[in-house]
Amino acid sequence: MTVRLPTAMLPEMPAPLRRLRPAWVGAAARLALGGTALHQPPEIWVEADAEACHAAWPALRPCLELPGRLTADGVRVRPVGGPLSPALEATGVPLDALGVRADGEVVDPLGGRADLERGLLRVPHPATLSARPELFVQLPALASELALRPDPALLSALGADPAAVLRADRDVLREAMTRLLVGRRPSGALQVLARTGVLSVLLPEVAALIDFHKSSRHHHKDVWAHTCQVVMQAVPLPRIRWAALLHDVGKTHTRSYAPGNKVHFLRHDELGAFLVEGIAARLRFPAALTESVQTLVLLHLRANLFDGAWSDAAIRRFDLEMGPVLQDLLRLSRADVTSKRPGRRRAAIYNLHTLQARVRAVRVADRARLPVVPKGLGNAIIQDLGVPPGPRIGVLRSACIEAVRAGHLPAEPDVAACLTFLEAHLAAAGPRREVG
Repeated sequence: MTVRLPTAMLPEMPAPLRRLRPAWVGAAARLALGGTALHQPPEIWVEADAEACHAAWPALRPCLELPGRLTADGVRVRPVGGPLSPALEATGVPLDALGVRADGEVVDPLGGRADLERGLLRVPHPATLSARPELFVQLPALASELALRPDPALLSALGADPAAVLRADRDVLREAMTRLLVGRRPSGALQVLARTGVLSVLLPEVAALIDFHKSSRHHHKDVWAHTCQVVMQAVPLPRIRWAALLHDVGKTHTRSYAPGNKVHFLRHDELGAFLVEGIAARLRFPAALTESVQTLVLLHLRANLFDGAWSDAAIRRFDLEMGPVLQDLLRLSRADVTSKRPGRRRAAIYNLHTLQARVRAVRVADRARLPVVPKGLGNAIIQDLGVPPGPRIGVLRSACIEAVRAGHLPAEPDVAACLTFLEAHLAAAGPRREVG
């Protein structure tokens, strides 16, 4: 029996593809059937080859993230080169083998609609995992995305040979892990990866956190449980959730003990940022994602140093040092509050809100008051520092203005203070070769 959905429930199909018998597939199809909002570009499968797709839609380009896909205008296109239903069935995963054509016809060869309604994740034939090793991460990602319960037989199949995941394409694994992290229930999906052994193969740095606290001679919190909670609490953006997953990976190698049964993890932020380099290379992170995650892991403790007593100059320095990652850092810091004591949680969150408010207030005050440098500074630079007249005088005056903003000079410095600062500034810059 053919099932059709009202076309009003569907996104508009790109006009160039309509004569190629296209269908929304996977997450895009599930969206029309009660799935969750997409965290990845919607995907269209067409009953044509790549050459026909290019002829119909010249704007299509190869998708760098997923080999075999084309992309244009924010959608991904997979040319299947033949009938849709067998191509969907070949996926072996009922919830992925769902297609919805532009006229609303539902193509469901493996019964994915019923699984979606029951909240069940299953694979009818375990041999599918051997043929498609990327499913070792894609299936937990589905569970996270749709808040599904994995079938016990599926868990057994995943745990039978977790090292098979190493045969999967790294770009596909990275995308699947990102989907898992930004899904509705990432903590449960991470536990699936841990229970089946896939996490130990794919991300041994993260797997090392499991039961790490039990190896300590003095009590400290369960770092793995803390990590899962931080991921759940973090804003569902890829860079934030990846940073949440990796922010404490340096702890397993930096634990030390101090008098009074105290446990320290000195420099775990620095080591964590170093370990991110290897993880990013292994999973072929785009450069921007690598930089964001590494920076957040390196700086994730900084906002917690705020004690409410910082001067405006200290707030200004913190703002300048954090630069464009400040908002993401505050998001991660809020997610990193996992104390079981309600009072402590409230105090920590309030402290972070206070820090953000102080940063905004200092920014507003700085915009309202342009820093001033003393009159005669230009002549003093020429006479006392021996800098010849020209554009460089303006550059050095601007350096003094920025130093005032950063708190390195007082709010209204005199000429002597500016010259002292500039002498150090010029010495740090080294000898300057004049050109021309």
